[in-house]
Amino acid sequence: MSRRAALCLVSLAFAACHRTTGPDENYQRAAALYQQLYATQLDDAYGDPRMDEVVALLRKVDGRSVDAGAAKTMLGAIEHGREALAKERAEREKLSSAATAPAARVSIDPQAVLAANAEDAGTPTEQDPYGPGASIAELNTQTGGCLVDNEPFNEQVTGKTGTVYRLAPSEACRNKLPGMAGQAVLVSEGKIYRRIPDPRPPEPPRPAAAPDAGAPAAAARPRAAPPAQSQDAGEPEYRIVIPGAPQPGATPPPAEGQPQ
Repeated sequence: MSRRAALCLVSLAFAACHRTTGPDENYQRAAALYQQLYATQLDDAYGDPRMDEVVALLRKVDGRSVDAGAAKTMLGAIEHGREALAKERAEREKLSSAATAPAARVSIDPQAVLAANAEDAGTPTEQDPYGPGASIAELNTQTGGCLVDNEPFNEQVTGKTGTVYRLAPSEACRNKLPGMAGQAVLVSEGKIYRRIPDPRPPEPPRPAAAPDAGAPAAAARPRAAPPAQSQDAGEPEYRIVIPGAPQPGATPPPAEGQPQ
């Protein structure tokens, strides 16, 4: 065998060893379990012992598989989610005695992680695409306008102002952004400031009233006068109360030495 032929055989063997393989079963199982845990527990899923099984399966993914980059991305998302959950729980314990409102949550939407996996991003992103700092315009462009602006908000103490956004009441939007269902998204200067459980959830749709085919006497009943409206019936101001801060309108405690 000539030297040139030998080099060709070595090159072919090297290429065969580094050829990309198909989907990895370990990743498929890990992705399914990840979605199941997050759909039932949201951010608390990162503290579930079964998330360790997801991590173990992802670490078994063949580095030559087409799912290798996706597995790496999901491992980074899990690590970030666990750090955020540990920080949140520490803040809850610290403020439990004086808390008057739920603490803000750092959410990682599984749909965003899987979308990044489909594009084979390769490395976890530093910025949560659905967390503080995310552009509301970009989110609405990606989802087809699933986040709808509502009333303004004014956060006490910090003076932060902006607009409250909520998930549009459609099945398609709930499927695209399941982590934002039941949340109030506080947006300031076009970017997400924080996300909290919605203190003013929208009322469920009222069932249509059945037509009254009879009782003609009911039509003869005099209608009650509508209730008088206040002269100042403008839109109520949305206020966010910070745990431990003075409440709006509360009487300050008397100075030391002053009569009660």
